[in-house]
Amino acid sequence: MMTELLLAFSFGDWFRDASYELSYYFSHMNKTQWGIVSACSVAFGFLCLKGTGINR
Repeated sequence: MMTELLLAFSFGDWFRDASYELSYYFSHMNKTQWGIVSACSVAFGFLCLKGTGINR
């Protein structure tokens, strides 16, 4: 059963489906949703710049 699922899986099909879904979601987002995405990406960037040293 597991072997059949692995043989039926295609990375090309998965990537095409995933890219279609992402483009669909991004084309249907409103300004509030874009603001949330951009704020999260900026916060994540600052956390990455801070590094592993967490102040205690």
